[in-house]
Amino acid sequence: MQVWQPKGGRHLEEQGEPLGTGGSSSSRRRRGLPWPFALRRSPSTAQAPGQAGSGCSRPLFGQPLAALCGEDGTLPRPIQELLAVLQQEGPSTEGIFRRAASGTELRQLREALDRGTAVDLGSQPALLLAVILKDFLRSIPAKLLVTDLYEEWMAAMQKTCKEDRIEELKAVADKLPAANLLLLKRLLSLLQHIGHNTSTSRMTSSNLAICVGPNLLSPPNEELLPLEAMLEVTQKVNVLVEFMIENRGDIFGEEVAGLSCPSAQASPAPMDRSTGRRRD
Repeated sequence: MQVWQPKGGRHLEEQGEPLGTGGSSSSRRRRGLPWPFALRRSPSTAQAPGQAGSGCSRPLFGQPLAALCGEDGTLPRPIQELLAVLQQEGPSTEGIFRRAASGTELRQLREALDRGTAVDLGSQPALLLAVILKDFLRSIPAKLLVTDLYEEWMAAMQKTCKEDRIEELKAVADKLPAANLLLLKRLLSLLQHIGHNTSTSRMTSSNLAICVGPNLLSPPNEELLPLEAMLEVTQKVNVLVEFMIENRGDIFGEEVAGLSCPSAQASPAPMDRSTGRRRD
C-alpha cells in the first residue's frame, strides 16, 4: 500500500493534483457542476444573502465561528453539510485534503456560500469540498485553535508522558470558545475516520495533519517570523494535530460530538459573539 509522502519546500496546494486527474472512481463521477451550482429545492433558495437557515445574515468566510452559529447553538448549515458529505465520501476518495481543486470551481462555490445561496453540496466532488473546508478553517479569525493559546498547546506537547500530554491538551481545549471546540471535535472525528481508511484514501494521520494542521493554529504575529522559524512552527503544529487525530477518543471522549454547541449553563462562561471568545 502506498500513501502520500510530502516533499519539502512546496506549498501544499501546489503539491495537489488538479481535480479530475485521477483518484477514486467516486471522485471521477462526482465532477463539479457548471455554474450556477445545483440548488436545493427548498424555500431557503429564495432567502436574502447570508447563511441560509443559520439564523445570521453575514458571509460564511472570515467571521468568528461563534457569530455564525444559529440561535440554537448549531454550526452553520453549510459546514454541517460539508462535514456530513466528507464523512461519507472522504474515506473512499484518494488524496482527500491533499489534492487541489479547480480554481474556478473553488472561487464560484466559495462566493455562492458567502452569499447564502442554497447549494446542493451533496452533488459536489469530495475533493472540492475538502478544499472549501480548509479555506473556511483558514479564514476563521485567530484560527480554530486560537492564536492566543499557541504557547499553551505547545507546552502541552512538551510533556513526555502520553497520559500527562493528554491531560494538558484537555485543559487547553477547555479554554476554547464553545463553537470552536464543537467544530474541532467534529473535524478530528472526520480526519480520524479518513485515516482509518488509508487503503482507499491513501492518507495517514500524518498526511492529514500536514495538509490541515497549518489552517488550525499559528502563533501571534506570525507574519513577523522569519521563514526558518515559521517552518519550525508549522512542523510543531502538524505534530500537535497528528497527535490529536490519533488520540481523539482519549482527549475528547469516544462519543462523537453532536451538531449543537453546549448550552450556556454547561459552558464555563458566556461567549462574546463578536470575538468568539468566552467572557470572564
